[in-house]
Amino acid sequence: MSLKIGVLVCLALAIIAGCVWVLGPGQVPESSLPAGVGAGETMFSLTAEFPEVRDSYTLYRVVPAAVTEEQVREVAGRFGLSGEPGAMNKRTGEFLLIDASKDPEEQVSVYAHSGAVAYHIPDLELPTEVTDQPDLPSDAEAEKIALAFLEKTGMQSPDARVVKIEVNQMQEIWEAGATEPKVSYDVTKAVRFGRSLDGLPVYGDEFAVILGDGGGVAGLVKTWREVEPDGNVSLRSPEEAYEDLRATRTVRPHTGQEYDQITIENVAIGYWMEPRGFVQDLIRPVYAFSGTALRDGVPEPYVEYVFADEGKQ
Repeated sequence: MSLKIGVLVCLALAIIAGCVWVLGPGQVPESSLPAGVGAGETMFSLTAEFPEVRDSYTLYRVVPAAVTEEQVREVAGRFGLSGEPGAMNKRTGEFLLIDASKDPEEQVSVYAHSGAVAYHIPDLELPTEVTDQPDLPSDAEAEKIALAFLEKTGMQSPDARVVKIEVNQMQEIWEAGATEPKVSYDVTKAVRFGRSLDGLPVYGDEFAVILGDGGGVAGLVKTWREVEPDGNVSLRSPEEAYEDLRATRTVRPHTGQEYDQITIENVAIGYWMEPRGFVQDLIRPVYAFSGTALRDGVPEPYVEYVFADEGKQ
């Protein structure tokens, strides 16, 4: 699965401090979907075998989320927050409630477009500067803390399973002219959850509990649309989908020529969920193409999705 990395760089004389956020499988930042590749500029190679395709697959319809200001206050109360939500962002559907009485400040967002919930303690989740390695829990401890927090806040889901426990944010200190960081700190750890539909993985869902120094909860993100079956569909062949991939006819929008070469090492079938700030009516099957991409000679993980059903591509 791909890892999207965001970097925040702060300059102070000859010292450069950077923050690196690592997102888990299938998780896509709403405001910075990855730039794509151009078939005319990028060389593709395929080393994976195509998956076997069943005769039909379940199509799912999203149960619309009805989010009101009262519901936002109720959700905020689960995290011990109080206050009034701001006006809904018409583009993203976000209601934001900030509790400035907390020290440090805490906030909750609820998204009308998807029903998603995001809880953040910004000073703990995204600290400006780290000078010592935080005391992060072991993976086993992190899972226990996350599950207890979900139970306490009523945010658990019976279909959720832990799929990965990993560093969520790193902060690096660089010296001018250096080729590697002088110091690197693991700032937070994420316990990530996933689910399946019709026995297949769901891509694009976000469900994670973020833990900081001492194992304290620093944030939670849950984009977990409720769905119901809505008939069956047949799939196009993976060969057709691969040609769409090469022509950049993919689920996520593309904005430029990014990679020099892409090697597809695995092809899987799953379902696609849109990011939290987008309206989605149908949950459609996709082919997930993953492998390794080269950018300026440097390898990095790669994943892209192509709609698999016979609907509009």
